[in-house]
Amino acid sequence: MKFIKSPKFLIFLVVFINFLGYGMVFPLLPIITLEYGGSPLLSGILIGIFSLMQVIFMPILGRLSDRYGRKPLLIFSLWGTFFSFLLMGLTHSIFWLMIARIIDGISGGNLSIAQAYIADITDKKDRAGGMGVIGAGISLGFIIGPLWGGLLSKVSFSAPFLGASLITLTSILLAQFFLSESLSQKEAEYEKKHFNFGIFIKDSLKSDLYLLYLVYLLLFWAQSGVFTIMSLFGEQVLKLSLIGISVVFAFGGILSALIQGFGIGKAVKYMKEEKIYLISTVICIAGLGFMSVGSTVLLFFIGVSIFMIGNSFLGPIIQALVSEKSSEHEQGGNLGFLQSFGSMGRIFGPIASGYLYQQVSPFSPALSGVVLMIAILIIGLKFYL
Repeated sequence: MKFIKSPKFLIFLVVFINFLGYGMVFPLLPIITLEYGGSPLLSGILIGIFSLMQVIFMPILGRLSDRYGRKPLLIFSLWGTFFSFLLMGLTHSIFWLMIARIIDGISGGNLSIAQAYIADITDKKDRAGGMGVIGAGISLGFIIGPLWGGLLSKVSFSAPFLGASLITLTSILLAQFFLSESLSQKEAEYEKKHFNFGIFIKDSLKSDLYLLYLVYLLLFWAQSGVFTIMSLFGEQVLKLSLIGISVVFAFGGILSALIQGFGIGKAVKYMKEEKIYLISTVICIAGLGFMSVGSTVLLFFIGVSIFMIGNSFLGPIIQALVSEKSSEHEQGGNLGFLQSFGSMGRIFGPIASGYLYQQVSPFSPALSGVVLMIAILIIGLKFYL
């Protein structure tokens, strides 16, 4: 019971639920859209509208959590997710599916608030490890989400979403009764006097943080671009079955969850975060390099494994650097901006990857990922040198 009441576990649960839903929606929504009379284009819009809403509302919710506290904004966000899942489970209408996706996108800024919560309860030397716990929740959500959706969809298309809504409701109750507020009274009093969206945006764009925001956009551009076409690549180039492709996805997710849950906290005790940033970027480049020539299952699997190792370190390290370079008054807002840029990467990446795959070659999305990671490496030298 003590473990369940742990703030880190509750934050992990919030993030896990967020990405459980994301993992479910990605494979299921195109099928559901066609079943309900829509088109492939409309299914893409339904997926993209969520990320678009997050681009807009993540910084807003994050900054509001600086003013009104992490707990009430987290609970608000969870209620939005609950109603979104419930609506998707009950409706057979494309219109209401769109409304559900918009609700979840607007209220789904809990990732930035969760990161701000971790920043509140950890000191700088433990910050990256704390962000790794969030990363583990994301990875497990991506692993279990597709499995959850695939199994329960055999009952009905509604079942996965209704089941997810029940899990979300459980997390709301746990957060309501066991999660303590992490924002100090002193900080709350400061925000009452100084809270200002205009100044916050102006200060964020003036600081070095914009480079880290750009890095996060490029990282998710490369990552989502490769993962978007992975199923197609596995089927058409590697001649893998759907089960074989799922195994590759699952292995990458498990590897990522283990590294983020247990490896990052230990790594930062032995070397500076800026150095981990550079090393993990080089590892990502090597992994994508293997994937760009991965004409055999073995080569491609090696490439995916290497990339996931580097990627698993790099994401939480960037989050930790943004948190450490932010004043305590702007943790939520700045981490919201970071996630907003990540969402932009998830919009651009799949579009660019699909175009390159179709017009150039099946190997070109991974090669473009190499180029993007080299840009991330060059930007990282500014922080290290």
